[in-house]
Amino acid sequence: MPAEQQEVHIVIVSNDPTRVYPAVTLALGASAMGSKVKLYATMNGLDLVRKDAGEKIRMPGMPPIDKYVKDALAAGASICACAPSREMLGQMGITESNVIPGVTLEDAIGFLTAALPAAKNGGVVLFV
Repeated sequence: MPAEQQEVHIVIVSNDPTRVYPAVTLALGASAMGSKVKLYATMNGLDLVRKDAGEKIRMPGMPPIDKYVKDALAAGASICACAPSREMLGQMGITESNVIPGVTLEDAIGFLTAALPAAKNGGVVLFV
């Protein structure tokens, strides 16, 4: 019986480039190593997945973070805009039409449904 795929769940709560770049870099690395990766953008981290907002998040000498987000999606990472409820996402101005294509919307129950079993089975859950 093959070993279960390692899971990495990363919650991004900030739009600070010094926090966002390392988080997405970890996601890309984990994907490259064959792990199942899910990024959850919430609170100020929602800027990471908004169309036209991610291009404004950048570190000197680096491409804008939206390039890395698109690379993570292409590498097979799952990325979602997450809030306590979908209603709250709407109140925060997050809709399916204004996030980067491939990003999904999720409530807290969706996050917990995936992250809790992963953590129980040796997966990694990080808050950045």
